[in-house]
Amino acid sequence: MKSFLRLCLLASLCLFARISVSAQTAVNKADSLQNRLLSEMIAVPAPNFTLKDLDGNVVSLKDLKGKVIVLDFWSTWCVPCKKSFPAMQLAVNTYKNDPSVKFLFIHTWETTKTPVEDVKKYIAQSGFNFQVLMDLKDEAGRNAAVEAYDVTAIPAKFIIDKAGNIVFKLTGFTGTDAAALQEISERITLAKNHK
Repeated sequence: MKSFLRLCLLASLCLFARISVSAQTAVNKADSLQNRLLSEMIAVPAPNFTLKDLDGNVVSLKDLKGKVIVLDFWSTWCVPCKKSFPAMQLAVNTYKNDPSVKFLFIHTWETTKTPVEDVKKYIAQSGFNFQVLMDLKDEAGRNAAVEAYDVTAIPAKFIIDKAGNIVFKLTGFTGTDAAALQEISERITLAKNHK
């Protein structure tokens, strides 16, 4: 009987040690992510823009001061942009009841003659619940918003703090939706606390 009790005690200690190590590993990963993101933070004034959404409503960045803004520059022909959308929908859903966070999906660099209709169709068919703004070409053939943000590749995401400063800039999409959600959430948290 003593042998059995010793074996049970030993098994319990091993299980406790394993749980403790797993919990510590999770904490270390979270700390590691936060430290990496802190090292990536910048503070650059965000260029203002005034664009129309898919319903023709005018949206201006300056009117959103006091909120954390997540900008996502994309286009319907951009495969990585579309691959990032399930993760971005998770993020939109996560923050839908947080009035201090606003997501804006800026469609740009479209090559078709009917970009507004094409985007409406894509968003409707895909089932995404995004506020899409249209960065249409001007008379000179330029997309003003994407140029103001010096975007060279899409998808390009910018996190803007409450004071109107870009605190994060990231390009591309890799990884899982869960990892992307964790990272964007951590970036939003850091932007909320940025002074």
